[in-house]
Amino acid sequence: MRIFLGRRWRRWIRLSLLFLCFYLIWNIVRDMLPVKDNVDNSWMNERKVFDHWGKDDVDLNWMPNLLAKRTQEIPVVVVEEHYEVLKYWFQAADLGVIPRSKNILIHIDSHVDGAVPVDTDNLPLFRYPSSRQEIYNMMQRNDMFIVTAALTGLIDHVIWVWPSWDTTNHDAENNHLIINVEMGFIEIRIQEQINRHKMDLCACWRIQGIDNDENVDASWECHRRNFSEIEAENGPDIERSQCQIHSKGMIEIMGEMVAAAELRKLKISDLNSGFILDIDEDFYGCWSDTFALQEAGIEKKDITLISDLITDLLFGLTAHEEHLANEFYSSLLHLVVKLKSHSCEIKGLEQSKKKNCLTNVEVSNYFIENIPTIIKFLQENGGDAVLRLPDPKHCGLYLQSLLLFFQNFSIKQLKVLADLGICFIVSPSSLYFQNVEKFHVCQGSNSPNNTVVTFHLPTELEIATRTVSLGKILSSLYKRPSLVTVCRSVRDGYTPKQFFSVIESNVLQSVASTFRGVQFENIYFDTNLLGGKSGWPHHSKSWTHRFIQYLSLNGMSDLLSSLVNINN
Repeated sequence: MRIFLGRRWRRWIRLSLLFLCFYLIWNIVRDMLPVKDNVDNSWMNERKVFDHWGKDDVDLNWMPNLLAKRTQEIPVVVVEEHYEVLKYWFQAADLGVIPRSKNILIHIDSHVDGAVPVDTDNLPLFRYPSSRQEIYNMMQRNDMFIVTAALTGLIDHVIWVWPSWDTTNHDAENNHLIINVEMGFIEIRIQEQINRHKMDLCACWRIQGIDNDENVDASWECHRRNFSEIEAENGPDIERSQCQIHSKGMIEIMGEMVAAAELRKLKISDLNSGFILDIDEDFYGCWSDTFALQEAGIEKKDITLISDLITDLLFGLTAHEEHLANEFYSSLLHLVVKLKSHSCEIKGLEQSKKKNCLTNVEVSNYFIENIPTIIKFLQENGGDAVLRLPDPKHCGLYLQSLLLFFQNFSIKQLKVLADLGICFIVSPSSLYFQNVEKFHVCQGSNSPNNTVVTFHLPTELEIATRTVSLGKILSSLYKRPSLVTVCRSVRDGYTPKQFFSVIESNVLQSVASTFRGVQFENIYFDTNLLGGKSGWPHHSKSWTHRFIQYLSLNGMSDLLSSLVNINN
């Protein structure tokens, strides 16, 4: 009997091991086979082919088509985030609009944008990029695009013009600094490994006029990365002899008030150099949407929770899907506003409305009962593409949580949230988009608590005055630019949203009126612009009335039907 049990036990162990082997082999084979279930994985395939030009290459075809029709026209393009100019700069070089090296950049901006790229392992250092992927790898952060382009040799002379409202961050209004810059590699030891070394970036610079002999090492300041700005000193000090120089260039820094006069005196060693004009709309002012949230009494934890709830409900990969998601979100907020305006809790409610007012419990029940109708509206208006889950029941649970949370806010707070909307944290063309491809309350990254940026909200008169100043600066340039890029800077929260439309219009009109080779009607607007060509301030106007009307026509309460004709 003992022998029989022993044999039986050993047989059971062998069978168990055999089944385990089959299970492991099946899992390996299943991962290698095509997916055959009903789950929609098209977004995964889209991610594989999506790069900085977008899935349909619409942006890619604009400049070649323009030049094929109008060979003498200056290409002008408006982008949302500043690193997005890189794809147009390098395309211009590929098409012969500018040379592939030693171009001059006129950078009119409230910020120097001189940070060193974080990830340099996959960048074309000290050579021209050989593929679209390498250019895509360069699109890392808004303040890194100039150094990234300089590291390839595309530009070697940068002239930065800063606005007069930022004098507190500069030595003197009439100061014109000229800085010689050298960049290269330094050999450093890997601390974790004995006798192992690697190459890292280094840079040296000197301010002209301090020492007339540029060969004197004492007049140069040299650092290893990572220094965040060209003139910053927070990278390790090194000797000039330690930096193996691969490229040389120049940076000129001048204030708005002296720029026109200084640019007229500009001495260019190579008049055949390409010339890029780059203007950031935050040259007019810099503001944060966090101020509006603080004024309305909306706390940071509330914003975080709303963003988390939105992430559970909605998902997108393109600017179009971002637009759909925001239209739905804003319509929900306006619906809550309309219902809360008839709440019995409102102080000073008119006597005629009190008999038809809604309690908070009635509003909550109203939302819960009509979740399917709200989901159906989204699906019928093309918004099913942004629902994170295919099952309406699961989506309904997340939608219910969001709507019930909205009830905690006042009407004033809800209107502020609707005005801000939801958006991606970074542009879909960003290298890091796949790490943060979720929607959040669109307040930008320019929070007063985590930035050293100077804030300045311009007046309408100041905008007009600065436009005149910009025109004088453009008129003083020694020749017309080969390419013009304009950065909107609304998504990241720098350009004041309330003035964006007039600022952008003034900038483009100034460019078109100054340079004969610019046709205003041919100015191109990148497909990843926040809110499209018209911009974010016009982002939530189209769906609200249609949404309320749809709900009232589909059997919702008589109260809602009466709201259809109320102005939004």
